[in-house]
Amino acid sequence: MFFFILFFSFWELFFSSVFDRYGLPESQTTIFLLVATLPVLLDVLFKYLIFRHLNRASPATVATYHAMIE
Repeated sequence: MFFFILFFSFWELFFSSVFDRYGLPESQTTIFLLVATLPVLLDVLFKYLIFRHLNRASPATVATYHAMIE
């Protein structure tokens, strides 16, 4: 639970500092929306890039992965 709070607090502080740095009006709704979506999008992108790299490096790994799903 502590890690969960710490993780999202980090993102909230990060976006607050970005808004302050560039002089944008700080909106809690916008910050919460960014905190809810950006980490998820980064996670999806990271997993996609790993899967794409594995597909090029070792097609057998992808075949094993598909066999595990079935």
